Amino acid sequence: MSIQTRLPALKATGRRRGTAPRGEVRWTFLLIAVVLAILAVWEAVVRAGLVPEAFLPPPSKVLTAFLALLVEGEFWQAFAFSMGNVVIGLALAIVVGVVVGLAVGWSPVLRFTVAPFLWLLYSTPKVALAPVIILALGLGSESKIALTFLLAVFPILLNTMEGAVTVSPSLVRAARVFGVRGPALGWKVIFPATLPFSLAGIRRGAALGFTGEVLGEFLGGTGGLGHMLEQAAYQFEMDEALAMVVVMVIIANLTLSLIGLLQRKLAPWHDERTAAAS
Repeated sequence: MSIQTRLPALKATGRRRGTAPRGEVRWTFLLIAVVLAILAVWEAVVRAGLVPEAFLPPPSKVLTAFLALLVEGEFWQAFAFSMGNVVIGLALAIVVGVVVGLAVGWSPVLRFTVAPFLWLLYSTPKVALAPVIILALGLGSESKIALTFLLAVFPILLNTMEGAVTVSPSLVRAARVFGVRGPALGWKVIFPATLPFSLAGIRRGAALGFTGEVLGEFLGGTGGLGHMLEQAAYQFEMDEALAMVVVMVIIANLTLSLIGLLQRKLAPWHDERTAAAS
């Protein structure tokens, strides 16, 4: 009887999963159409002289500047500098955020004593601290890594902490019945249960961390994509400045897509719950 009742549900689930890709393709085409329409209107408005080309170059000129950037050695040096700092800062943020988040979320004592200070630090405008960090650590990679870490760590930490709080006590009791205790309990039970929350925090933290890197380079740097953007804007080369913005948007979206793919791979059950809830 249970098999008979499950078969329709499985078939329905199969139909839903079969139609999901078609729905995604349809929305993707709609998004592309909207973007192309915006670019066409932008091009027409500038070409008609309604907006000065010196302030807002048309998309065709931005595309030309973008392609020119890709063959410049200076651009790839700046790219390597920025992404190296982002990778180091984000890696540190992931380690600290996950470890501290698990500890604070699982321990009632730490949750009562430490969590309020974490939320207080999270609400502090980190952007306002950027000049202080640059003055303290200098114009090199250290200040950029620190800004990346500072902006990325709190979403990871707080998401992991909230995930640890929501771990079912019955799951923990069942693990203890099978002899899982101490650090093994955290690694085999608590961490997998909070993994979807941590990955969601990493996705958000990666975007903020990249923003911190660009901000640090823009405010005080001698290299990197943010410094190139600042130089282009200072020299009033708006086509190159907008091309740099396009580069940053592409990098950010590729990073988020990669983390999203990892999230669906490592925690597919969480993705299904989210889809069902929406």
